[in-house]
Amino acid sequence: MINLAGIQFKDPIIISSGIVTLSKIQEVCKNYLPSAITTKTLTLKPLNPHDPPTLVKFHDKCYLNAIGLGNPGIDELKKINEEECKLIVSVGGSSIDEIMEVIKRVDRGEIIELNLSSPNRKGYGESLASYVYEVVKNVKGVTNKPVFVKLGPWDNIIESAGRAISAGADGLSLINTVKGMVIDVETFKKVMHYGTGGISGKCIHPLAVRIIHDVYKEYNVDIIGMGGVFSGIDAIELMSVGAKLIGLGTVIIDEGYSSIIRIRKEMEEYLKEKGLKYSDIIGVAVKK
Repeated sequence: MINLAGIQFKDPIIISSGIVTLSKIQEVCKNYLPSAITTKTLTLKPLNPHDPPTLVKFHDKCYLNAIGLGNPGIDELKKINEEECKLIVSVGGSSIDEIMEVIKRVDRGEIIELNLSSPNRKGYGESLASYVYEVVKNVKGVTNKPVFVKLGPWDNIIESAGRAISAGADGLSLINTVKGMVIDVETFKKVMHYGTGGISGKCIHPLAVRIIHDVYKEYNVDIIGMGGVFSGIDAIELMSVGAKLIGLGTVIIDEGYSSIIRIRKEMEEYLKEKGLKYSDIIGVAVKK
């Protein structure tokens, strides 16, 4: 068992935001048993995704996506029945007031994850990152659920993380995607309809390792780690620099949900071979 913000999780493997639609949560939970599933980021009113293409594979195990926070709106959350898997509710908005209204409508789930880092829709996500202290302070005033803040791989990540924690955040989700662009050299046009997109997958894994390491070293805070995890060893690596839970995302896009079972098995085999427990791994590389 892993204790994160006072909540017990059976193992570290969860599914990151943006992978499972609300209608599929029960099915995925029953068939693959992740410790938790994070919802798509939910806003006050439904948002249409950007026009396609919204997902492009540009290298082995590396993708560019620009869904643009397309989602059915927070009121659809009530249609989810309680399941064995814990639920992390990802929340977004175009203003502090909107985020506050969304939070008031979160009627289920164990943890709230504030998306203040998506790079794929103007006015949302990273557009509110500079207000992280104000957002967290206001949100903590209207919910009793643990609040985690999802941040991006920015140059000022240590400062942003500190502001979130000082405002009362119970933990952090690290890292979101990196803004990038792909050009079709036959037409010299941007491949993504939106122009830019978030880079995810194996190519950002070392960046995730470094940022989680630096934030954990500075604040010793609860962290949900994510970023290019494609194997049990990748997951162990993020835990060793401070992550307690590991979010799977791009690997599911690339290989399917069976990757959850494979990665969990690889982690368990690693621990058995080394004679270790998960608690022995968390943060060990930072302490050395």
